[in-house]
Amino acid sequence: MPLGEFTAARNALAAQLKREGRAAEANEVKALAKPSASAWVVNQLYWRHRESFNRLLARGERLRRAHAKDLTGDAARDAVNARREAMAELTRLAELIVLRDGSHSATRDLMRRATTTLEALSSYAPSTGAPVAGRLTDDLQPPGFEALAALIAFRV
Repeated sequence: MPLGEFTAARNALAAQLKREGRAAEANEVKALAKPSASAWVVNQLYWRHRESFNRLLARGERLRRAHAKDLTGDAARDAVNARREAMAELTRLAELIVLRDGSHSATRDLMRRATTTLEALSSYAPSTGAPVAGRLTDDLQPPGFEALAALIAFRV
């Protein structure tokens, strides 16, 4: 559903659950946070374009493995280019979603935040504790130096 309808739909579902005697579930639904516009876009990509989304995650994993193996040359370049292509595809799809279904315009800032969140998801997945795609409420940042430190510790 469009982001602008989130709060009304959440409250209506919580009220319905409460009327059905499902108070615990109603409270869980009522506690759901409205996502930021950029997180909403990324969630929509996950639910509507799962094949493209999964391709990005797989290419992010491939790039992470290339870095872990200290690959250089064509192997590393191919992994970077494959991830870049997947990002470009999802960015185009994100712009279409915002223009067609969103209550926001596809501003440069909104698209930058959505792209950064996609990059973060492709960097984290499928690691333990990775953010859950499709249920985001806030923007994500790609892992920083702690990820590099983990790779170095792994190789030693």
